[in-house]
Amino acid sequence: MQALRRVIAATDFSRGSENAIERAVLLAKAHGARLELLHAFDAGAWHALLAIFDVKRLSGELPADILLNERLSALADSLASKTGLEVGAHGGIGEPAEAIASRVSTTDTDLVVIARRSDPASPGVGSTLMHVLQRAPCPVLVVRNAAERGYERVLAAVDLRDVSWRAATMAIAWFPAAQHCLLSAIDPDWEREAMRGRAPQGADDGVAVSLHAQAERQLQRLAHDLCLRPGCHVRSEVVDAAPVRAIVDRAAAWPADCVAVGHHGQGSLAHRLLGSTALDVLHHAACDVLVVP
Repeated sequence: MQALRRVIAATDFSRGSENAIERAVLLAKAHGARLELLHAFDAGAWHALLAIFDVKRLSGELPADILLNERLSALADSLASKTGLEVGAHGGIGEPAEAIASRVSTTDTDLVVIARRSDPASPGVGSTLMHVLQRAPCPVLVVRNAAERGYERVLAAVDLRDVSWRAATMAIAWFPAAQHCLLSAIDPDWEREAMRGRAPQGADDGVAVSLHAQAERQLQRLAHDLCLRPGCHVRSEVVDAAPVRAIVDRAAAWPADCVAVGHHGQGSLAHRLLGSTALDVLHHAACDVLVVP
């Protein structure tokens, strides 16, 4: 897994997006990556109609989309001057998620960084973020908190699906200075079904032990395979709990400053295939979340 080369930070000039830009700057500096600020101006048919009769436009004042692009360019120039990074600015036209997906596809972007909500104190997940997760063809880092320093403790939720292993791999490669924990949660309901189908009568305890032992061996092997650099710190843990509860509780108890999760699907089915685990972690985790398709 190679280092980050290009990072897009989505902004609507809110406090939440300020946090996202701060995190993107830290990552770009750590990897020597190019940073691009992206703002999408949603000019729908109604807005276009209003613009035709806009008195301010007729009086010679600049329209809103041009003013926002000027503000975006000024912010990019300021960041480049302060950080020494290569910082670009792109003003997209249209629905934000579509503009982000289009820009990612045409620029070979590795990561999109976006705020969980415009107001960090507001509960829940914003609709723009949901649409971005449904459409973005690359990993999305969802920022909830101010970025004061690089991530120090990263929890990766790992199950038997390749996408979760990919999420853990990316987290370790992109946040190399952090301590990493690979967490596998064995859902008790699923475990009972597995034992019912696999075990002879009276042998439930032995099957439960074998399930845990198999999961532990897999995680230990993955941790060993991913820990390829000097000073790399990756450990593994298997717990009996519903996945979301295990991830959220373990992240809070450690405490982790980022959780990495995988999700399936894009397009029209993505809202369903994003899955209860990834979506619930986004809703309930108190830290940033890396979502990997």
